Amino acid sequence: MFEALLELPYPIIVAIIGCVQTIIIALVAAFFSYRDKRREKQASLRADESRLSMRMMSAAVSLACAHAYAYKDGHVNGKMDAALTEAAAAQKEYFNFINSVASKQMAAN
Repeated sequence: MFEALLELPYPIIVAIIGCVQTIIIALVAAFFSYRDKRREKQASLRADESRLSMRMMSAAVSLACAHAYAYKDGHVNGKMDAALTEAAAAQKEYFNFINSVASKQMAAN
């Protein structure tokens, strides 16, 4: 098999090697491009999830503080209602995010 290649003129051998090298480089570049796009998508999802998680933690702290003030003062005030509304909104937004991610993954499969 290699004897046939050795019988070819030198410029043709160089051209064949160049073509093979170009194809290999193109395949490697396509793989890295695909991997980078996938990582960017995952990083974007992680950033969204972190933002929503932080919002939920903030709502939980607000609710805990409002509860502590209500317990300390002996009555429920406007802070409790605002904290409950904030917590419910954060929870709903996080739930919608999880459902959105799950539906996209199921549609992709």
